[in-house]
Amino acid sequence: MARYTIQEGGTAHRNLRRGGMILAAAVLVVVPLLIPSVAQIETLTQIVCYSVAILGLGLLTGHCGQISLGHSAFVGLGGYTTIILVADHGWPYLATIPVSIVACLVAGALVGIPALRIRGLYLATVTLAVAALFPVLVNKFPSFTGGPNGKYAPDEMTAPDWFFVNPYVPTGPPTDHYYAILAVAALMFLVAGNIVRSRVGRAMHAVRDAPLSAAASGIRVARVKIFAFAVSAAFAGVAGSLLVIQVPTVSDTRFDLYLSIFLLVALIAGGSASILGAIPGAIVFVVLRTYIADWAESLDLLGGRPDGGQLVGIASGALLIAFVFLLPGGVSDGLGRLRRRVLEIVPRPPRDWERHRLASRSAQPASRES
Repeated sequence: MARYTIQEGGTAHRNLRRGGMILAAAVLVVVPLLIPSVAQIETLTQIVCYSVAILGLGLLTGHCGQISLGHSAFVGLGGYTTIILVADHGWPYLATIPVSIVACLVAGALVGIPALRIRGLYLATVTLAVAALFPVLVNKFPSFTGGPNGKYAPDEMTAPDWFFVNPYVPTGPPTDHYYAILAVAALMFLVAGNIVRSRVGRAMHAVRDAPLSAAASGIRVARVKIFAFAVSAAFAGVAGSLLVIQVPTVSDTRFDLYLSIFLLVALIAGGSASILGAIPGAIVFVVLRTYIADWAESLDLLGGRPDGGQLVGIASGALLIAFVFLLPGGVSDGLGRLRRRVLEIVPRPPRDWERHRLASRSAQPASRES
């Protein structure tokens, strides 16, 4: 039984949401200024970047019910779009993000076409083939993409002179990158929240829960599926551009098949049907791919294997099994359960429900007399 109860949409609920948003924004802005280590700031930046990719995958899988194992290709497409425009054509970094969005929208829509006829394991196999094909295509055109050697931009993104961060200290440039990436990521989270609460978002939920019933009620299931694939790919493309802003270099190994698998594991760990679940999912992602691998290498647990890949794979599988059995809703669902023990938010009734209830009561005696 919750200790406190508030009405959804009421004054207390609005104040609680505003206070939480202000507190979260203050923490995100202040934290990099308190960290003296460049590596730790880079880790925070990676969490923000990958949270956008996980957010896009959540829109497709958690909110529309479509399985995708090919999101590494969309992240890579966004990253290569940014690096090519910056290195070969002199574009500003942030100006390349809309181009990445358009390119990934088109690619996602094309990949989503098979979802109109197949689903489940077969759809996962098709998207898995897309993830496996992307590195091959990158190496096929070395003059354009850099091939196996990768491609890099000679100059990093720099902040304007009026920015409050000192660019002449070691933590200055990574802090600048963090704030630019954080601003774009916050915008993407706002867009995702609006999509979920919109009419299209409700249609995605209907397709996820009961596609036949959704089609019978007039929802164009084909359009909704293609829209979900396209928007999810666009989010992944933005994440790829943000990763290049952080480190202006790309290669086929940076966007390989393992990236898709780890994104899916992180989505399940954070909560597939939660917008904010992308944040703990990104933390799990970075811990798995960075800290566990470094820890295995430092302890020489795997006979000197340079990337600690075996231990990372074991940890990922064990973590996935643990979440499926112990916390199927992810970290966000677990935090929601803890919150409901202290505070319960009562859903507000439908609009004008009181008027309709009174009208039905007044009509009951007339119906009996007749």
